[in-house]
Amino acid sequence: MKHIRSLRPLYLGLALLAAGLWPLTALTQSVRLSTTQATLSVDRQGNLTIAPKGSATLTTRTPLSKLWKLTLQNRLESTILAPKLVEVLPGAGPEVAQTGNEIVLTYSGLQGGGHALPLKVMFRVGVKNDAFVFSGNLSVEAAKPDASPWFLRDLTYPILSEIQAKDSKPSVYWPESLGRCYTDPASLGKLSFDYPSGRGSMQWFTINTPQQGLYIGCHDADRTKKQFEVAYHTPSASFSSAITFPVFSPTYVVPDILVAPYAGTWHTGAKRYRTWYLSQFTLPTLPTWVKQDAGWFLAILKQQNGYVMWRYDEIDKLCDIADRYGLKTLGLFGWAHGGHDRLFPNWIPDDLLGGQSALKAGIERAHKRGFKVILYANATMMDATSEYYKHAGNQTMAVREDQMAYTSSIRKYNSATPVVFVESSYSSAYWRKTMMNLALQARELGADGILYDQAGVKGALLNFSKIQDHKLPQESGTKYRVMMLNEIRTAMKKLDPEFIIMTEATHDGVLDNIDYHHGWGIGTAIEPIGFGSAQYSFPALYRYTFPELVETQRNANPMITRAEANFATVYGLRHEIESRYEEDVDYLVKGKMPTAESYAEVTYYPPVPAKIREAPAEVATQYVLDLIRFENAHASFLRMGTFVDEEGFQVSGPDITAKGFRQGNQLGIVVWNTSPSAHRSVTINVPGYRLVEAHEPDHRAGGTATVSPASTLKPNSIRLLIYGKNN
Repeated sequence: MKHIRSLRPLYLGLALLAAGLWPLTALTQSVRLSTTQATLSVDRQGNLTIAPKGSATLTTRTPLSKLWKLTLQNRLESTILAPKLVEVLPGAGPEVAQTGNEIVLTYSGLQGGGHALPLKVMFRVGVKNDAFVFSGNLSVEAAKPDASPWFLRDLTYPILSEIQAKDSKPSVYWPESLGRCYTDPASLGKLSFDYPSGRGSMQWFTINTPQQGLYIGCHDADRTKKQFEVAYHTPSASFSSAITFPVFSPTYVVPDILVAPYAGTWHTGAKRYRTWYLSQFTLPTLPTWVKQDAGWFLAILKQQNGYVMWRYDEIDKLCDIADRYGLKTLGLFGWAHGGHDRLFPNWIPDDLLGGQSALKAGIERAHKRGFKVILYANATMMDATSEYYKHAGNQTMAVREDQMAYTSSIRKYNSATPVVFVESSYSSAYWRKTMMNLALQARELGADGILYDQAGVKGALLNFSKIQDHKLPQESGTKYRVMMLNEIRTAMKKLDPEFIIMTEATHDGVLDNIDYHHGWGIGTAIEPIGFGSAQYSFPALYRYTFPELVETQRNANPMITRAEANFATVYGLRHEIESRYEEDVDYLVKGKMPTAESYAEVTYYPPVPAKIREAPAEVATQYVLDLIRFENAHASFLRMGTFVDEEGFQVSGPDITAKGFRQGNQLGIVVWNTSPSAHRSVTINVPGYRLVEAHEPDHRAGGTATVSPASTLKPNSIRLLIYGKNN
């Protein structure tokens, strides 16, 4: 019971700041901060208000008593007097101090579970880079380091409430994969994303009216694990937002959180985040072949159930198929002895497919035909039945708080039992060495790169292993993921600057170490709900913030529909064909159209027969070939140009999507008539520019033909308009 008695002296002994510190109730007037765009004030009632200057159309009002919440955890055995977890809320108002451009909020006498707690909590709100910056320091007080049984488990801060837009309907721009936009607040509900992950690709979002925006972003150079949340409250017609940080330490320094009202569109918020990101990180220099690549043909050679679809000596046939579409990169999945999604992380050339020498010879023949070849590996999972897991699992797996493994399973066929996987740990030096060896093996086999699947998809697990390199459980999937990718990239670039590192999906936690991204998630394909609905994919959000990104579209079919092909071109994504199942091979080799029941046995992301049957195979193939030739002819814009979304021009016309690509003093605007049946006219205004020429895909003219810019666009067709800057 010694730990119970130790609670008696727990109290917070916070001294008042020497100057300018008042209890909230003693304030005779508001304290105030200003940027060029807005003011932030704390009034005598304890409300923190942020309002744009001038016409205040987008404001937020937050009681200091609800600005944050904290969870404390007790290392000792839970009792009535010393519970395991205690939630701490601000309670009474803080002491408030203002010095220049900074307001300091000091909370004393904090309690949890009916007991005084040994907490020192100080939050700061300042002005930096024309934004309001929320930061802070928290600590558990103890006579000696780690002497207290308590530590900080997680912090949610700042909790901003009553974010309201007057006289205008706001939209939320949300970094889920490439991006999503919510145009109807009433349908929003409550959203959250975990950063860094494929579902939380950047650590910022914005709420925008047509004239004004509110940027909320965390400028955390350590790119630590955090969860963003936004919710819409219908009764008050207001939003709330919050960011939660895992801590697991007696002390915590809150990274800078910027809240910045601004005039203009969401592009202003994107520029703010990009400017900060580039001040901290260097984007990779990509090989020229990557920037000019049209996309890839992804082929699974051997499936999870052991079914062989392509032998190594049939890599030539894969090249033939890719050539029909105009693709010059092969992605070989399921190329090893276990087949795809089985026996990870061992990738051993399979004698059943022809053996190692046949694999190397097949890759070399592909090279002679001008192809690049990428080999697959999985960066996050171990097959629980593999010899690797049996012998190295303890030192390489991530474990939960109860010291049990994180597990998942993949079942690809109704007739097959699921394959059980254990999640790996980036903070295991042995796992990082395993991944390095796979890259070295890929190069030895002759490949031009390696894809580490799911390294760009999965979030950072809380890893409570006691024998790995991390100190805090949240570091395994953040700090050590970056370390692993950087170590591999650095080593491989020294051996061969043209060798590339790929991953599935993208987020800016891995962006600076990846050459080429395999499309995954929102924005890499047309969503079934379509454009114009209350919530839709918005790939421009990430593409505009990071126009250097090279990523394929995600197309789980052995052909590309005309609409999906156009979608990829308009957003600057590379194209993709996938061959994953036996029926895909029948279509690609024999021209056999699938029926509605063709993939009935498949349980794991089956292709869509209706899409495959949308057009005759030769028609669908010819259009993609023409489109890629068109892109090749205008690669200076569509591959090498800077994606600018719709910034700098205005476009109007029903069913029209238009995006711009800047190259020097020229602007190329790709216009897409999304109507499947009607011709459409389009009007574009580009201030300061003159129209130079217009082109459309045309196989009769070698891929591109000059057209009249005033003519209507045919259904589901694209056009490139090239503008030159006025002198």
